[in-house]
Amino acid sequence: FWGSTFWDANVTWWTTDPDFTLCFEQTVLVWTPCAFYWLFVLFDFWYLKASLDKNIPWNKLSIAKLFVNISLIVITALDLIMALVKKGGDSDLPLYDADIWCPIIKLATFLMLLIFIPLNRKYGVQTSGCQFMFWLLLTIFSIPRCRTEARMANDRSNIIGSNQVNPPDFSWEEYQYVSFLIFFAFTCLMLLINCFSDKLPRQTKYKRGPNEIPELSASFLSRITYRWFDSMALKGYRKPLEEKDLWDLRPQDSCKEVMPTFA
Repeated sequence: FWGSTFWDANVTWWTTDPDFTLCFEQTVLVWTPCAFYWLFVLFDFWYLKASLDKNIPWNKLSIAKLFVNISLIVITALDLIMALVKKGGDSDLPLYDADIWCPIIKLATFLMLLIFIPLNRKYGVQTSGCQFMFWLLLTIFSIPRCRTEARMANDRSNIIGSNQVNPPDFSWEEYQYVSFLIFFAFTCLMLLINCFSDKLPRQTKYKRGPNEIPELSASFLSRITYRWFDSMALKGYRKPLEEKDLWDLRPQDSCKEVMPTFA
């Protein structure tokens, strides 16, 4: 499937310098974040349906998401094309199934994420936990390959610098090295972008006042870490809180909305 060992305990566990095999890094560590997102993508669709807001205006954050996502699609598509061109056929490099399926799986995932950018704007979804977790997993799981690529680049430099009469052709390896570094940089950037929530929607079911609770506009990261509550905690630390310091209830939690449920 990949042309190398999938798992080697001597490389990963029984060694003073643990590492994953190339096959494991470029299959499991790539497919796991993608599988996670496809498994939980229904939650993103549910949030679209359940959203009470509409029409988030285009802004720097949404444009950045669009640009980075399209860039990742282009890089992944180029990886697939280069694999088909550089490997197999008359080439000395064999073309493995993973060379085709890895980019295809990533392409499908990135295209789905791309679809959600305008959908989230249309239906007023300012943040997505599923998407944040996907980018977090993809970034973390890409770190081992960063180490591997750096080591392989150093080994290639040593071979080239050894003044061999007929040095090997490392054009494919060099392409993979550059392509992955660009891919990893964009992945980290996308994770950073998803740490923030989008702008306020233009159309809302409930009137949003100046004293609204920050949780309504908080990003997923802010919600799970309660970062949105820091300003209230800091104010309470500095002085006793008064009624005027408190935020308004979420409209969904107001008596007007809750009482009909028990009527």
